[in-house]
Amino acid sequence: MKVEITGRRILITPALRAYVLKKLRKFTKVFGEDIQFHVVVDVEKNRQKAEILLKTKMLSLAGKGQSDDMYNSIMAAIEKLERQALKHKGKLIEGKRQRAKAKSVATKLGIGEPTSRSLAPKAAVVREETVQKKPMTVEEAALELGGSDYGFVAFRNSDSGEVNILYRRKDGSMRLIHTQ
Repeated sequence: MKVEITGRRILITPALRAYVLKKLRKFTKVFGEDIQFHVVVDVEKNRQKAEILLKTKMLSLAGKGQSDDMYNSIMAAIEKLERQALKHKGKLIEGKRQRAKAKSVATKLGIGEPTSRSLAPKAAVVREETVQKKPMTVEEAALELGGSDYGFVAFRNSDSGEVNILYRRKDGSMRLIHTQ
Protein backbone atom coordinates (compact mmCIF):
# COMPACT_ATOMS: atom_id res chain seq x y z
CA MET A 1 0.00 0.00 0.00
CA LYS A 2 1.43 3.33 -1.08
CA VAL A 3 -0.02 6.52 0.40
CA GLU A 4 0.87 10.05 -0.68
CA ILE A 5 -0.59 12.91 1.36
CA THR A 6 -0.61 16.47 0.01
CA GLY A 7 -1.62 19.49 2.06
CA ARG A 8 -2.80 22.73 0.49
CA ARG A 9 -2.73 25.69 2.85
CA ILE A 10 -2.40 23.24 5.76
CA LEU A 11 0.49 21.53 7.52
CA ILE A 12 0.28 17.73 7.58
CA THR A 13 0.80 16.80 11.22
CA PRO A 14 1.92 13.32 12.34
CA ALA A 15 -1.49 12.84 14.01
CA LEU A 16 -3.32 13.62 10.75
CA ARG A 17 -0.99 11.30 8.80
CA ALA A 18 -1.53 8.47 11.32
CA TYR A 19 -5.32 8.96 11.17
CA VAL A 20 -5.35 8.76 7.36
CA LEU A 21 -3.13 5.67 7.28
CA LYS A 22 -5.26 3.94 9.91
CA LYS A 23 -8.49 4.61 8.02
CA LEU A 24 -7.07 3.58 4.61
CA ARG A 25 -5.75 0.26 5.92
CA LYS A 26 -9.22 -1.37 5.56
CA PHE A 27 -9.06 -1.13 1.74
CA THR A 28 -6.32 -3.78 1.68
CA LYS A 29 -8.99 -6.35 2.62
CA VAL A 30 -10.85 -5.63 -0.62
CA PHE A 31 -8.02 -4.89 -3.07
CA GLY A 32 -4.93 -6.48 -1.50
CA GLU A 33 -1.62 -4.73 -0.86
CA ASP A 34 -1.12 -3.43 -4.42
CA ILE A 35 -3.01 -0.12 -4.04
CA GLN A 36 -1.98 3.50 -4.33
CA PHE A 37 -3.67 6.39 -2.55
CA HIS A 38 -3.28 10.08 -3.14
CA VAL A 39 -4.85 12.13 -0.36
CA VAL A 40 -5.25 15.88 -0.85
CA VAL A 41 -6.35 17.95 2.14
CA ASP A 42 -7.24 21.61 1.64
CA VAL A 43 -8.38 24.54 3.78
CA GLU A 44 -10.39 27.46 2.38
CA LYS A 45 -11.76 29.94 4.92
CA ASN A 46 -14.07 27.81 7.10
CA ARG A 47 -14.19 24.81 4.76
CA GLN A 48 -11.97 21.79 5.34
CA LYS A 49 -11.80 19.58 2.24
CA ALA A 50 -10.41 16.09 1.69
CA GLU A 51 -10.06 14.30 -1.63
CA ILE A 52 -8.85 10.70 -1.83
CA LEU A 53 -7.88 8.94 -5.05
CA LEU A 54 -7.49 5.16 -4.99
CA LYS A 55 -5.72 3.41 -7.86
CA THR A 56 -5.33 -0.30 -8.50
CA LYS A 57 -4.39 -2.22 -11.63
CA MET A 58 -8.02 -2.59 -12.64
CA LEU A 59 -9.81 0.57 -11.47
CA SER A 60 -9.57 4.06 -10.04
CA LEU A 61 -11.93 5.44 -7.41
CA ALA A 62 -12.31 8.95 -5.99
CA GLY A 63 -14.02 10.27 -2.90
CA LYS A 64 -14.46 13.85 -1.69
CA GLY A 65 -15.54 15.17 1.66
CA GLN A 66 -16.09 18.66 3.02
CA SER A 67 -17.00 19.90 6.50
CA ASP A 68 -15.88 22.26 9.29
CA ASP A 69 -13.48 19.65 10.71
CA MET A 70 -10.64 18.01 8.75
CA TYR A 71 -11.14 14.61 10.41
CA ASN A 72 -14.84 14.61 9.46
CA SER A 73 -13.95 15.58 5.89
CA ILE A 74 -11.48 12.70 5.65
CA MET A 75 -14.04 10.30 7.08
CA ALA A 76 -16.71 11.46 4.57
CA ALA A 77 -14.29 10.92 1.66
CA ILE A 78 -13.36 7.45 2.97
CA GLU A 79 -17.03 6.49 3.33
CA LYS A 80 -17.64 7.43 -0.30
CA LEU A 81 -14.63 5.38 -1.38
CA GLU A 82 -15.83 2.47 0.75
CA ARG A 83 -19.26 2.45 -0.93
CA GLN A 84 -17.66 2.47 -4.38
CA ALA A 85 -15.24 -0.32 -3.43
CA LEU A 86 -18.02 -2.53 -2.03
CA LYS A 87 -20.11 -1.93 -5.14
CA HIS A 88 -17.17 -2.96 -7.33
CA LYS A 89 -16.48 -6.04 -5.20
CA GLY A 90 -20.16 -7.01 -5.41
CA LYS A 91 -20.04 -6.80 -9.20
CA LEU A 92 -16.97 -9.04 -9.28
CA ILE A 93 -18.58 -11.63 -7.01
CA GLU A 94 -21.85 -11.57 -8.97
CA GLY A 95 -19.96 -12.04 -12.24
CA LYS A 96 -18.14 -15.05 -10.80
CA ARG A 97 -21.42 -16.52 -9.58
CA GLN A 98 -23.07 -16.11 -12.98
CA ARG A 99 -20.12 -17.73 -14.76
CA ALA A 100 -20.10 -20.61 -12.27
CA LYS A 101 -23.86 -21.08 -12.64
CA ALA A 102 -23.63 -21.10 -16.43
CA LYS A 103 -20.78 -23.60 -16.27
CA SER A 104 -22.68 -25.93 -13.93
CA VAL A 105 -25.80 -25.79 -16.11
CA ALA A 106 -23.68 -26.50 -19.19
CA THR A 107 -22.08 -29.53 -17.56
CA LYS A 108 -25.46 -30.86 -16.43
CA LEU A 109 -26.78 -30.58 -19.96
CA GLY A 110 -23.66 -32.13 -21.44
CA ILE A 111 -22.77 -28.95 -23.28
CA GLY A 112 -19.15 -27.85 -23.33
CA GLU A 113 -15.99 -29.83 -23.11
CA PRO A 114 -15.82 -32.96 -20.98
CA THR A 115 -13.46 -32.86 -18.02
CA SER A 116 -11.43 -35.83 -19.22
CA ARG A 117 -11.02 -37.60 -22.54
CA SER A 118 -12.58 -40.80 -21.25
CA LEU A 119 -15.88 -39.05 -20.56
CA ALA A 120 -18.03 -38.59 -23.64
CA PRO A 121 -20.62 -35.82 -23.68
CA LYS A 122 -24.12 -37.18 -23.26
CA ALA A 123 -27.47 -35.65 -24.03
CA ALA A 124 -29.76 -35.13 -21.08
CA VAL A 125 -33.49 -34.59 -21.04
CA VAL A 126 -34.15 -31.61 -18.83
CA ARG A 127 -37.91 -31.88 -18.54
CA GLU A 128 -40.53 -33.99 -20.26
CA GLU A 129 -44.20 -33.18 -20.68
CA THR A 130 -47.01 -35.24 -22.14
CA VAL A 131 -50.06 -33.36 -23.35
CA GLN A 132 -53.24 -34.91 -24.75
CA LYS A 133 -55.00 -32.42 -26.99
CA LYS A 134 -57.68 -32.61 -29.63
CA PRO A 135 -56.75 -31.66 -33.19
CA MET A 136 -57.02 -27.92 -33.84
CA THR A 137 -56.77 -25.38 -36.61
CA VAL A 138 -53.90 -22.95 -37.07
CA GLU A 139 -56.09 -20.10 -35.73
CA GLU A 140 -56.87 -22.05 -32.52
CA ALA A 141 -53.17 -22.82 -32.08
CA ALA A 142 -52.36 -19.10 -32.52
CA LEU A 143 -54.86 -18.23 -29.76
CA GLU A 144 -53.33 -20.86 -27.46
CA LEU A 145 -49.80 -19.60 -28.16
CA GLY A 146 -50.87 -16.04 -27.43
CA GLY A 147 -52.25 -17.05 -24.03
CA SER A 148 -49.29 -19.19 -22.92
CA ASP A 149 -45.80 -18.46 -21.61
CA TYR A 150 -44.20 -20.96 -23.98
CA GLY A 151 -42.53 -19.87 -27.19
CA PHE A 152 -44.17 -22.58 -29.32
CA VAL A 153 -47.18 -24.90 -29.64
CA ALA A 154 -47.03 -28.37 -31.21
CA PHE A 155 -50.43 -29.57 -32.45
CA ARG A 156 -52.16 -31.91 -34.91
CA ASN A 157 -53.67 -29.86 -37.69
CA SER A 158 -57.37 -30.74 -38.03
CA ASP A 159 -57.36 -29.75 -41.73
CA SER A 160 -54.38 -31.81 -42.93
CA GLY A 161 -53.99 -34.36 -40.09
CA GLU A 162 -50.21 -33.77 -39.80
CA VAL A 163 -48.28 -32.50 -36.79
CA ASN A 164 -47.44 -28.79 -37.02
CA ILE A 165 -45.42 -26.45 -34.84
CA LEU A 166 -46.37 -22.81 -34.40
CA TYR A 167 -43.72 -20.62 -32.79
CA ARG A 168 -43.34 -17.00 -31.79
CA ARG A 169 -40.34 -15.08 -33.15
CA LYS A 170 -38.42 -12.41 -31.25
CA ASP A 171 -40.10 -9.66 -33.27
CA GLY A 172 -43.55 -10.92 -32.14
CA SER A 173 -44.64 -12.53 -35.40
CA MET A 174 -45.61 -16.21 -35.57
CA ARG A 175 -44.31 -18.90 -37.93
CA LEU A 176 -45.73 -22.31 -38.79
CA ILE A 177 -43.62 -25.44 -39.39
CA HIS A 178 -45.19 -28.32 -41.37
CA THR A 179 -43.93 -31.86 -40.70
CA GLN A 180 -44.32 -34.92 -42.89
